Amino acid sequence: MQAWFAHARELLGGNPSPRLRELAEALGPGARVLEVGCGGGRNTRYLSGAGLEGVALDVASEPLLLLGACCERVRATADFHLPFASSSFDGALDSYAFTFVAERRLYAMELRRVLKPGGLLLLEFDAEPHVLDHEELEAAAREAFEGLFEFLHVRRIYHAWGCLYDEEREEVPAIAALLTPSK
Repeated sequence: MQAWFAHARELLGGNPSPRLRELAEALGPGARVLEVGCGGGRNTRYLSGAGLEGVALDVASEPLLLLGACCERVRATADFHLPFASSSFDGALDSYAFTFVAERRLYAMELRRVLKPGGLLLLEFDAEPHVLDHEELEAAAREAFEGLFEFLHVRRIYHAWGCLYDEEREEVPAIAALLTPSK
């Protein structure tokens, strides 16, 4: 948890992911979207404001309290047995939670279980302690999600120390991928 809080300090300004608008547009108004590892909920707030039904999930209860009544809030355990029925979400978002997941295959299986057929997953992550290059990051994602999801698009992005979405500074390699459950 300590690593997560250190990483979260890089998320200055509370801005949503730059790719979140694309996900919201692809899913459309009324879509139910799970944000895994929501932290302070900047992305869930954006989704709710854009007319989607955002559901915030985190292992820590403190960040969930910050969200107020804008969305459904769920506290989960770190074992990633998600407390939702199968096929209950049109989309899911993981904005830098995957970085800290130890059981990545189990995590991918659970995301596959809760997503509806044709659903979308926006996965954004880097490595802790920020030492992997783009090829290694993409290989880690493909290994975890192999056979469960199809990769629709992979972007090799960067973020800067202290400012996650300053992608012009090319300091820390990261991956942004759009996936859909395999048939």
